[in-house]
Amino acid sequence: MTGSNWTSLLQRMAPEVVTIIENRYKVLRQIRLLQPVGRRVLAEVMQSTERIIRREVEFLREQQLIDSNRAGMFVTQDGENMIEAFHPFWKEVGGISLLETEAASRLSVRKVLIVPGDADESEWTKDDMARQAAGEMSRILTGDMVIAVAGGSSVARMAQHVQPMEAIHITLVPARGALGEEVDLESNTVTARMARNMEAAHRLLHLPDILEEETLRNIQRDPGISGVLDLIQRARVLVHGIGDAEEMSRRRGLSEGIVHILKEKNAVSEVFGYYFNDVGEMVYRMNTVGMQMEHVHTLDTILAIAGGKSKARAILSYIRNRDNYVLVTDEAAVREMFALLESRE
Repeated sequence: MTGSNWTSLLQRMAPEVVTIIENRYKVLRQIRLLQPVGRRVLAEVMQSTERIIRREVEFLREQQLIDSNRAGMFVTQDGENMIEAFHPFWKEVGGISLLETEAASRLSVRKVLIVPGDADESEWTKDDMARQAAGEMSRILTGDMVIAVAGGSSVARMAQHVQPMEAIHITLVPARGALGEEVDLESNTVTARMARNMEAAHRLLHLPDILEEETLRNIQRDPGISGVLDLIQRARVLVHGIGDAEEMSRRRGLSEGIVHILKEKNAVSEVFGYYFNDVGEMVYRMNTVGMQMEHVHTLDTILAIAGGKSKARAILSYIRNRDNYVLVTDEAAVREMFALLESRE
């Protein structure tokens, strides 16, 4: 009998048991997101009472799923294992599994992973997305492989949650040159941090994201630079975020002339220097160094991380009909994308 059937039977035969399990799982999961945390703060975040939270916390402590110190409560390794074991059950009970299947079908992508909440309103939702993305990457990596990593806040968060990869040899490379944003969000920085946490090899690309063609041709004669660019072309997996076109044009410091072109062509989303309109047409491309859009469709798997209701339009404009993509997002973004799709029908 499958997990789905067992969940259905439990819901019919003992719905009160399902409710207890779901509530305790939510408390345990919330402690992990906030740790270290006190009971009062936990009660406020979960919009519950301290009495109810105290009861659940005492049970979790008895089961050695949580512990505490002066700073507050935290999840033990047993607790971490329990969260991972119960995650499929919780998604089934909460309807997330069905939503993921529907989203993958309607967007025509390989897979969609959804976390509850709205990244616009919750840092914990952003962390949950990052954790899910890190877990998914550990499942898709195999053998001797090169992974290209873009910069940005979503991928930077993911880098904090990746785990060492044992028994396989992988090399991480930045997907592009420097964007000129915060150093912590640059592709080089994120790649180095992710490689360190994965205990993997990495190479860096010490070039600006945008170069004149003649300058690029001259630089490519350097063996160190050409070697990294060659590795980027050999990548089989790509990890990137999806940006709002207007926001990314500001971060890139684009000229007024280019900004005017983007507005005139109704640019909605941006992915490593490429801009797309509402129907997914590329309307502008920058002369970027590194991963090229023409190469993306040949990759084995691309992991895209983006969430928040406000970014739904940008995600939708880029992600549709990309069958080698896994999208990690949140419930608010998915439901807003569905609303946008229905408004266009």
